[in-house]
Amino acid sequence: MLHNRILRERVAGQSAMAAVVSAQASAPRPGRLARILGVNPLTPEARAQYRGALGELLVGDALENLGPTWDVLHDLPLDGIVVDHLLIGRAGVFTVRTANYGRNDVTIDRSTITVGGEQRGDVARAVAGAAEVARLLSEAAGTAVRVRPLLVVVDPLRLAIKAPASGVRVISSRQLESVLTGAPRTLTGDEVARVSDLADLETTWPAADEPGLDTQQLHRDFGTIRTSVNDSLVRRILWAAAATIVVYATVCSVIAALVTVVVRS
Repeated sequence: MLHNRILRERVAGQSAMAAVVSAQASAPRPGRLARILGVNPLTPEARAQYRGALGELLVGDALENLGPTWDVLHDLPLDGIVVDHLLIGRAGVFTVRTANYGRNDVTIDRSTITVGGEQRGDVARAVAGAAEVARLLSEAAGTAVRVRPLLVVVDPLRLAIKAPASGVRVISSRQLESVLTGAPRTLTGDEVARVSDLADLETTWPAADEPGLDTQQLHRDFGTIRTSVNDSLVRRILWAAAATIVVYATVCSVIAALVTVVVRS
């Protein structure tokens, strides 16, 4: 029986980028004044997905740099969820969930992640994703396949671990490559090849039945949006710098005038 192998065609951040492009497709074009002032062109629906897509692209690049000893699949569709990355190598099978909270302090206390006083549910999602991948791979293999979840926090200002999370290892994106390359071997070469073959089959993943996307066009569309977002950010920074200079000059002028009045008096 011939099986389709479409998983290789999926790219890092595919679902998130597609959601951003879709949300922006119906957004009105910013007016001239909005463009001059640097108003963020993203719709509210696109903003959360946009930050997530940037995080997945960064982590995806790091994973591709691991080399040929690791098999990497991206944006794996499961029933109701998407696993950001699936890794298969001599150190074992791992799922990677990417969490991009921006440049903030992130605190891990068992199953609780706190960012800016707000609790997030990514630990439970990472554990659930790995468990579902393990179930499906085990069914396809006819034997138990162990899958370990990683939760990768993208470039946090500080990652504080009060108590290790239960069932998942939480690391920063800066640690990702060293953690994987330094992990001890648990699989033979034949076992890696066997799991990789199963992971590459559409039939292993019941939810992987969507038609293939033009990923090159997706990258171009997302790149256009990203350029627009970056341009608006630069304009806001320039306006803020100009306002700071005006305020500084005004304060200096007022101080000079006061000094002149005091001296003459």
